[in-house]
This record gives sequence, structure tokens and C-alpha cells, in this order.
Amino acid sequence: MKGIWKALISFFVLMMVFTGAIAETADSASAEQSGEKKVLVIETTDVHGYIMDASSGKEDTFQYRLAYMAYLFDAARTSGEYDDVLLLDGGDLYQGPPISNLTGGATIRAAFDVMKYDAVALGNHEFDWDVTEYAADQDGTIAPYVLGDYFGDPKTPVLASNLYDAKTGERVPFTRDYTVVERAGLKIAIVGYIEDYSDTIMHEKIVPYSIDPDTDKLNALVRKIRDEEHPDAVIVLAHADPEPLAEAVDPTLVNLVAGGHTHQIAADFAGNGVPYIQGNHYGYGFASAVLRIAANDEIKVDEVQYTSITDDKALLYDTEENEAHLNSDIMDVSRVTWAVVKKEMSEVLGYTDTPVMNMGEGVATGAGNWITGMMLQGMQSEGVLAAFYNTWGIRASLEIPEGQTTREVTVNDIFTLTPFGDKLLMFDITGKELATHLEKALHHSDYGDQMSGLRFTYTATGNPESPREKRDYTVKSITFDDGTEVDINDTEKLYRVCITDFCASIPGSVFEGKEPVNQPADAPIETDVFFSLLREAREKDGGRISVDTSEKGIEVTE
Repeated sequence: MKGIWKALISFFVLMMVFTGAIAETADSASAEQSGEKKVLVIETTDVHGYIMDASSGKEDTFQYRLAYMAYLFDAARTSGEYDDVLLLDGGDLYQGPPISNLTGGATIRAAFDVMKYDAVALGNHEFDWDVTEYAADQDGTIAPYVLGDYFGDPKTPVLASNLYDAKTGERVPFTRDYTVVERAGLKIAIVGYIEDYSDTIMHEKIVPYSIDPDTDKLNALVRKIRDEEHPDAVIVLAHADPEPLAEAVDPTLVNLVAGGHTHQIAADFAGNGVPYIQGNHYGYGFASAVLRIAANDEIKVDEVQYTSITDDKALLYDTEENEAHLNSDIMDVSRVTWAVVKKEMSEVLGYTDTPVMNMGEGVATGAGNWITGMMLQGMQSEGVLAAFYNTWGIRASLEIPEGQTTREVTVNDIFTLTPFGDKLLMFDITGKELATHLEKALHHSDYGDQMSGLRFTYTATGNPESPREKRDYTVKSITFDDGTEVDINDTEKLYRVCITDFCASIPGSVFEGKEPVNQPADAPIETDVFFSLLREAREKDGGRISVDTSEKGIEVTE
């Protein structure tokens, strides 16, 4: 009974967020008499494949996040407190945990179809795979899906008004500028916008396209939509930080900005009065706002807020007492997804007695050292001396459960740690280029700040308490693990290193424009290398995994 009461209390608390409880009832009656229409706008964003969180590896503690949210959204639709509900997503839908990656994102396409999303923005990670096959089709809607017995072709618009063909300069056909939906007899225009996130996408994936982030052009487009479509309200749906975007839009044209990309919670008003929302990431929760449109067309936006669904994770488990508040259709999609991937994900590759953490006091992390160590081991036969990876490419930690001294490492864990399927490229670079690379990596993770095979010293200027990108770095010495000391000013002698194609393609990288030793088409995929090494170790020595937690770079004071 205790669990049932906990579930009911949680439900009523969340419904109070939606309905404003008793105090809102009087407002609703007043609104009905005045002819005011209330439309609840709900936004998720950066879901990254988390229809459910299966990272625990134990089915009784899987978190069915979208099933819980779908239930709450349906409850809002039928609550009687709103004339209608609008459901949006700010992009980065698919790429993430193996439950999504191993189905090519079909699990999310199916879930969003069932949940009746009205529009989604185009995220940067929609380019990780073939954007026109997995994310959008030539009609500018979410791509078709096949998942077990589920199949469909969603009509949900994919929005990005400022994405162009790089050669022709024409708008790409697979995203729409905007969509107009009717809710409660009102016309609401939803306009798509993406920030220039091209430097977060592998070069080969983004090179056919260009992004124009000019917000003056966005305002001009909204003005044109206002003139031609005569909507009652306009929402900008963006894969971008919503606060500066809300400051940049014309407050006489835009009623609400819903953002994404930064993985943050946002629910506030910009200095110009434009409200903005952003619903966190990974399905942890959602943001919402209420559009109040009076009979005289005056628009007010209030109840701008964020709602977490993971404060009590036990409410998300598939139990009999939770059944009433987990949407049955999304639970069906979730179960089919697990059935499709379960066997592959559950394979035990080894065990560790040291937590594999993706965070630390310095730049180096245990997870980064372990991953780059496997990269180095897998490519050493090719003469590779050092390997590099980026911190933000590591999406989880492998902690040892409380009360235990070891933990198993499964295929699921590896896919959860490194979900992007990057290729491993080899380059021959000089000592000077290697030093430059390390300086850039210290400055920004995406260049490849996690490493194995060497150690180095450096000096840094700027406030030590400032973010790393605010400081300047100078490498003083580099020594490979075999004792070779590198002349950091030499431009002749070459050293072979391994790095992911993502890091190598970052604008300004020392690898940018260089020809790799191995052809990208034939380069091994990171996870394939990791699986091969771990399976081999499992057969030879029982699969014990050693984790290096040492620092690779040492800051020195001159």
C-alpha cells in the first residue's frame, strides 16, 4: 500500500503543476466566461534515445521515462483545465543509449508517433547517422520506422528554417520552415530554428549543408508568416539555447521560445518579455507554459515551468502498482524495443573492481584513460604511440554498486559509455603538431583531451578558477610511455597517433585537412575494437578490467 500511496501522491503533485489546483478553477471559470482560450504547451528536448533507461542492466529497475510522461501528457489533455495541448520537442531525439542506437532510433520514432507530437526541431545529433533516412524524410516529417511488429510513417513536421544545401544555397527539402496547427479553434504557428552547430557534427556529415544563424532573418520569416498565415500565436522551436534566442526575437511577433541543445533546464522570461522554456535532457523531465488567448486576440503566457519526473525513480519501474500511470502503448513499444536488443546488450564482457568514472579533478578521467587505452591497444600493431578521445563523447560512468566490490561490464555498458560509433583514424604528425594538439585539447574537450600513451607538462595563464576555455596553455614537454622524449618544436620527425573521426574533423584541429594513414571507409569503429579486446581478455584471463586513473597532463609553475 505504501508504494500505491506514493504513486498517487506523486501523480496529484504533478497534476497540480499542470492544473494549478483549486486556485486555477476560478480562473478557468472566468476564462470560459470571457471567451479566453488556454493552450498548454509542453516541450521535451534532447531525449537522446531514452524512451527508457536500461543502464542498470536489471529489468526490475529500468526507468520507463516516456511511458510516464505520455501518461501525464494524456492526463493534461483530458483534465478539463485546458482547451487543448500542444506537444513539441527541441531535437536530438535518437542518438544515445543502445536501446535506441541498435534500433536505428526506430524506438523513438515509434514512441513520438504514438505520443502525437505536433512538431520537432532538427538536432545536431540527427546528423550522426544519415539525416534523411533516420531523422527526416523528403516531406519534412519524421522518418518511417519498423520495430518488431510496429511500423509507421509519422506525419510530425521536422523544423529547421535555416538549413540549406551548401552547393545550391536552396532550402533542404527534408525540413520545414514552420507548421501551423489548429488548437481550440486557434491557429498556432511553430517556426523552426537551429543555431550554427556545424562544428559539433562530423565534417563528412555536415559538409553538404550550411546553417544561417542570422536572427534578423528569423524575425523576417516570422513577420512573413504573420502576414500570410494570420496565426493567433507564434512559437519558435529551436535546437539552441532559448534565453539568448528569446532576447533576439521580436517580442511583437513571437509569443514563446522553446529551446534545446544545451541540456539545461530553462523556464523564464527574457529581458524583452519573451518567455522561454527548455525541458532538460535524457527524458528527465519536461518544460511547459500556458498560452492564454483572449477573445480580443490579446495573448498572455504564464505558468512557465519545468517538471522533473525522476525525483522518485521507483515511480518509473514496471511494477503492478505503477501500471496505472505508465502509458500502456508506450510500455508496449518499450518492451518490444527491449526484446529486440536484449540478447546483444546483456553479454558480459568482463568485470572491474575500480569505478570507471567520466569525471575527475583534472582533465584526465578513469573512463577516458580506459577508452583511449583500448584504442591504443587495438591500434598498436600499426605503430600507434598515443590515442585521443573527447570527454563529452563519454556519456556515462560505470560505478560499483553499493555493498559490492566489483561490477560486471556488459555490451550495454560499452554502448552507454560510447554511443556514437566513431571511427578510429591514424595520423602521422610532428612534435610541434602534437604539442599544438595538446594545447587545443586543454582548451576544449572536442579536440581530444582524453589520452593514453604519453604524458606531458604545461603552463597555463589566466584565473585557475575560470572555465578551461578561458585560459591559455603552453605545452613544455611530451614523453611517450616507451620513454621517447618529443621535441615540441620539431617539424620533421613524425609520430603516429590514433583519434576519432569526430575529434579529427573539428575546425581548427591539427588533423583538419590531413590525410589519415588508414582510409576512413575502412577505419574500424570504436565499439567493434573495444568488444574484440574485451572478449579476448575474457577468454584469456577471466575478463578482469584494469582502470588507469592517473593524470596525463601535469600543470607546472615557472
